[in-house]
Amino acid sequence: MSTGQGSATNTSELLAFFRGEYVPLADARVNIMTHALHYGTGVFEGIRGNWNEEKGVVYIYRLREHYERLLLGCKLLMLDIPYSLEELCQITVELVERNSHRQDIYIRPLAYKSAELVANLKLQELASDFALITVPFGNYLGSDILRCCTSSWRRVDDPMIPARLKICGIYVNSILAKTEATLAGFDEAIILNHDGHVCEGSGENLFVVSKGKLITSSLEDNVLPGITRDTIIQLAQRELGIEVVERSIDRSELYLADEIFLTGTAAHLTPVVQLDNRPIADGNAGPISTKLQKMYFDIVVGRNPKYLHWCTAAQPRLVTA
Repeated sequence: MSTGQGSATNTSELLAFFRGEYVPLADARVNIMTHALHYGTGVFEGIRGNWNEEKGVVYIYRLREHYERLLLGCKLLMLDIPYSLEELCQITVELVERNSHRQDIYIRPLAYKSAELVANLKLQELASDFALITVPFGNYLGSDILRCCTSSWRRVDDPMIPARLKICGIYVNSILAKTEATLAGFDEAIILNHDGHVCEGSGENLFVVSKGKLITSSLEDNVLPGITRDTIIQLAQRELGIEVVERSIDRSELYLADEIFLTGTAAHLTPVVQLDNRPIADGNAGPISTKLQKMYFDIVVGRNPKYLHWCTAAQPRLVTA
């Protein structure tokens, strides 16, 4: 996807939304005593803004759905932020426009326990706040095809911390798996749950193509209900007429799959061509992965009128050198 030209790439030129105001990103700082820094008591979202050169706008993909999930996380962690769903969407569009992005961007909202207080584990006693940044963002995984390994780390279980929400502290689990994979020379990790079933990548949902069906892990297997995951399920069913099955997946099924791909806001849709040094099928991106990938990219940059309702346009306000 195009990264565009003419917008600020130096973060010192960007604004953030912090403590209710639009401020220079460099001024959006928290005290070292901040509760979320010590305990991971926050929830976040990763939202893509995709630059459309022809129309001169950034299309923010499925903005409302991301904030709906963030607000569910706020409910769980008792994060009492003073913004409605509509207000969060408006703040986001405003910040993207003020930052005058003319390239693909990553949007990171964060609701967190802002109390400058340690040695207190009672959520109900802690103040909360909301912050938002937007930064230029290209290919997250660094490759158009992926070599993956099965991680020795297991996904956290719902009775521990719910994996179906983007809770800050839970991502240490993903970071350990990703670090293990990349130190071993792989692009990404595939994580299993405590039952040994396939869960997801370190930051992506996983899909398997087998005998003409598209299979993805069920939410009960401790996966994130990804926005991109939902998109791909809908596209496969509506546009390609493919049966989609949500169920537990055994590790051995991955080695025998016709195709595997990962999906996520940061990762988009990226085929997996090798797992644990074994090729998936013929070791190339498969036809269903390729079709869905092209369809997805056309949608997120606003080229498909049928799905334009999933895209929120943000118009850059300034032209910077």
